[in-house]
Amino acid sequence: MSHGRRHRRLGTAVLVALAVTAGLSGGTATATAATTESATAATTGTATAATAEGTTAPARALAPAAADPADAFGPGDSLVSLGRTGFLSWDAEDANVARWTRFADGSVYTFPPNHFVFGSRDSDLVVEQRRDLVTLRDMTTGESVQQVSTTSAGPDGQFAGAVREHVFVSADDSEGTRKVLYVYSPGEAGAAPSRRAVTGLPTDATSLFAVGAAGDDVLVTYRTGPGAVRTHWAVVDLGTAGVTAHRETTSATYGSSSPVLSATHVAWTRHNERETVVEVLERATGRLQRIVLPNAGNLTLGLVGKWVTYARRDGLLDTSVSAQHAVTARDLYGTATRKLLDHAVEGLDAPGDAVGVRGGTVAGGEGVYRIEPGAGGVPVATRVAATGAPTKVTLLGHNVPATLDLDRSGGRFTLNWRLSRTNVSMTAKLRNTRTGEYVTENALPVTGVYDPHTMTYAWRGELLWEGRADQWTGASPGPYTWEITAKPLNGIGPDLRASGSFTVTRKPGAHDYDSDGSPDVLARDTTGRLWIHDSFTMWPWSQQLNQNPKRLVGSGWGAYDRIEAAGNLGGSTAPDLVARDRAGVLWLYRGTGDGRTPFATRARIGGGWSGYDKLTGGSDVTGDGRPDLLAADRSGVLWLHPGTGDVNAPFAARKRIGGGWGAYADITAVGNLAGGAAGDLVARDRAGVLWLHLGKGDGTLAPRTRIGSGWGAFRHLVGAGDGDLDGRPDLFAAASGPSASLYRGTGDWRRPFHAPWLVGTLITPPEVVNDLYV
Repeated sequence: MSHGRRHRRLGTAVLVALAVTAGLSGGTATATAATTESATAATTGTATAATAEGTTAPARALAPAAADPADAFGPGDSLVSLGRTGFLSWDAEDANVARWTRFADGSVYTFPPNHFVFGSRDSDLVVEQRRDLVTLRDMTTGESVQQVSTTSAGPDGQFAGAVREHVFVSADDSEGTRKVLYVYSPGEAGAAPSRRAVTGLPTDATSLFAVGAAGDDVLVTYRTGPGAVRTHWAVVDLGTAGVTAHRETTSATYGSSSPVLSATHVAWTRHNERETVVEVLERATGRLQRIVLPNAGNLTLGLVGKWVTYARRDGLLDTSVSAQHAVTARDLYGTATRKLLDHAVEGLDAPGDAVGVRGGTVAGGEGVYRIEPGAGGVPVATRVAATGAPTKVTLLGHNVPATLDLDRSGGRFTLNWRLSRTNVSMTAKLRNTRTGEYVTENALPVTGVYDPHTMTYAWRGELLWEGRADQWTGASPGPYTWEITAKPLNGIGPDLRASGSFTVTRKPGAHDYDSDGSPDVLARDTTGRLWIHDSFTMWPWSQQLNQNPKRLVGSGWGAYDRIEAAGNLGGSTAPDLVARDRAGVLWLYRGTGDGRTPFATRARIGGGWSGYDKLTGGSDVTGDGRPDLLAADRSGVLWLHPGTGDVNAPFAARKRIGGGWGAYADITAVGNLAGGAAGDLVARDRAGVLWLHLGKGDGTLAPRTRIGSGWGAFRHLVGAGDGDLDGRPDLFAAASGPSASLYRGTGDWRRPFHAPWLVGTLITPPEVVNDLYV
């Protein structure tokens, strides 16, 4: 996990940018870059240290270095060693960067980038290695303790760990038949370091390394056998450089992890696919305890007094729950256990009877913790440095805008929430607070290194229609809330719950009477009741227009012989409706944009409309941006009633377009179907042939183009607007009964429709017979 370093901070130290100078006391702030080897040597003190070759070299004090306390320890950094006065860490983003951070004042020393830096166990010393030269430095004084050339042990000499002021090097013996482990100890009064070969190791031992210490005893690990598959530990007495105890930690079926040492015990693990066994040997008596932990995986171990500590490594990012995620202390002379931390990333030996752990707790967050005996010898964990990152799942930010314009986003929007970690099961709930309609979906992690903390939900602008399962509707404008619930898959920490609000804006489209971005279909039954059918498509995930159950608009609509969609005639929030009564009076029903009460009280437009046997509206034939009304009289003349944009007088004086329209059984305005200059018209003749009349934008229509035959099978043709949400108008075609199809516009006048989609119409109850679609 990687957070910006500007968020990093020390938990208990006062963060001041101090340059680390010789003696590590009274340093002054500096902004100079980390020094190179030559620059460092130029600022050394007067003390000297002898090399393993028998010569002396200046003891390099710590030169001033850039010290940004915000960079002291960050999420993902490795804890290399934990001393009494500070700790050594490796940078997560640049493996060449190592830092020593002092507890007393938070000062940070960044080592030169051309050095490999390691910790010396059980101390405040660090090892700087450059090529074959190993320098052991005391970070409390800033002075070199000794320098060792690894090639002094042989041309293949390799650094093999350090314990306090002692450096270990492994190399081939003079015959090249076996590996020898050497221990270098400082000489007296400037004398060269002494070198002793460790005795008691098997002749086929390889991969030798000093991994821990307790007093004058050093814990060494090594491998033996063909392929070096068997692992062992040995206790080496620093006074004699001889092995005093050893044990193999693997068998034919078991693997193992690094052992740990205390003054009284040695602990290690064996594990396979089913279980992990923690084995603890009491050094004085040889008593062996075995603690079986099912499915524990690779553990980090520690010994604190009479207790053993263990935890599954990297549990914070695991995707399964495990009791071993927590750092647990177990009494070696009883059955008591104590939970110390919620998880551990790594652990290591620390000076005295202590253990260092990089991990975290829900209460304390992520950081470096020292575990040591507390009251009655029971281990307690104390945070000594913090990364600033939380252990529990935390919301870091989101991209949900205060106002979401679904017209600009194409009706869809990808919502992102940045979490502290994404090994979660997360749901996102969006709710229209005006209608109560909502959607709850799973959010998924964004893959890729550019933002590993992001959970995302690709919202398609859908909500559950009236909260019913599997019936969808579009999102209408108004106030919304979002709520997220993120449940940690590893069980570490509580569920994250967060919420916010936003506003959706969008303009209703043609036939969009509830302003949700999708067209609606109006139907009148034989008793004069008018119903609204909401629709929505999940395109491109499904190839079907879903039509929701009808909702009653009102009764008394049997008084009209014509009801037509008219578009937005006078600046309403949604499309309007015109209706002609049997006396020839035309009435206007202004759209409200509310699906439950989609129309306001009617207003009278005027009389004299009874001479028309065909009416259709909604298309902008004149090209002025306002919807017009087209009407054919009984003599076959087509008339244009231009829209004015004035709701009080919505139509200007009529204009004659032309004759011969009596040959058609019905006409339907379809909007700008073919991408031309203005709204278009389709007309079906009495033989079932469908013709397209393109609008020219000047109030006239181009000569007709034959679209196809067989359209007589449909009882109603409705210019229903954009049903598949691709930005082009479509044609809704309804047969008798519940069957209907959506002919999606292509934008090409030569082939204006794609193959039809099925309309998922819920079957109308038998007592309701629809006789009019609008």
